[in-house]
Amino acid sequence: MIHTFYARNYGCLVDTEASLTPLHAFIGPNDSGKSTLLHGLRTLVQFAGAHFRQDDQGRWEPFEPYLPTSYPPSQSPRKPHDILLECGVDEGWFAIETGLRNLEERAGKRRSSDTSAGHDRSNVPRHWESLGVLRKTQHPWEQRILSQLRQARLVRFDPDALREPSGLIPETQPVGFLDDRGHGLAGIYFAIRNRNDDAFSRIVDDVRRHFPTINGLRVKAVTSSKVVLEVELVNGARVEAARLSEGLLYYLAFAALRYMAPVSLLLVEEPENGLHPARIAEVMRILRAIVEESGTQVLMATHSPLVVNELKPDEVSVVTRTAEGGTRVKRIKDTPDFEERSKVYALGELWIAYANGEDEAPLLEGTEP
Repeated sequence: MIHTFYARNYGCLVDTEASLTPLHAFIGPNDSGKSTLLHGLRTLVQFAGAHFRQDDQGRWEPFEPYLPTSYPPSQSPRKPHDILLECGVDEGWFAIETGLRNLEERAGKRRSSDTSAGHDRSNVPRHWESLGVLRKTQHPWEQRILSQLRQARLVRFDPDALREPSGLIPETQPVGFLDDRGHGLAGIYFAIRNRNDDAFSRIVDDVRRHFPTINGLRVKAVTSSKVVLEVELVNGARVEAARLSEGLLYYLAFAALRYMAPVSLLLVEEPENGLHPARIAEVMRILRAIVEESGTQVLMATHSPLVVNELKPDEVSVVTRTAEGGTRVKRIKDTPDFEERSKVYALGELWIAYANGEDEAPLLEGTEP
């Protein structure tokens, strides 16, 4: 599990540190850096697992690692692409760094400073936009460090993507979405039904309980190689995915996450989107179950107090951003007068009551709303 994340010069993360828990939410104003935090974490984990590749056009796959090309005048001594992403896990630290300065000189300086601080680290060349440094610990638990950073999955579901027919997933391939938006949902349910009939039955039972008009869930073949989701209503009518409600599609997507190939890090953008308030609590229970059952760490960015209400104080961080200092992250439990305020407000309502949507100064500075 990632306990600490640090980023330098990664988009709006100029000099940003965040402490994390197994289930954790970032809250704060628009354009404060919540999504950038998720993207930085995903980039770091993907590099740890060596999952990046470039296609014939030089584009990065499975996603663009998001490299800025310039910095404001106040940072003029820094070169474009001089970026550091670093995390602390149970057994040590892992970091990647890219830049256009002399890599050997920087590597030697960092090796000396790390050793003096009690950390035995080495620097190994790794390409990232042609130049870069990948830093890994040399102590005997090196592989145990990397095993905690196996792979990252980010989701920001789009109902149109969830509705699309999809191909089948061969038995030899892991079950997962084709992209962040959720393409491939029908093929995922086909695989879940074929590989784990009990899991498919549990999902159907949950759907019946939360959506009383639905009697069953089907995966229907539309061609010899394409399938589509379909539900059967209690009156016997059948409804294809193209006409399903967004709320049901979102719920099916989150329910499927529990039975996909496990990853070390699941990143969720705005899990509340398209959901009835009662379903938000159920989705949060699904995400917590993923943490408890598979050991996957789940981090999310949200604007919903209902999401925050399902979390504990140490599981929520407030994200703000200034033009001078970039993004800052602070645990909500560390805000002024938190203990007294939490006696009056539920966690989500505390955030809403003491936040102004711009810099959250009433919450962070202890002033009255």
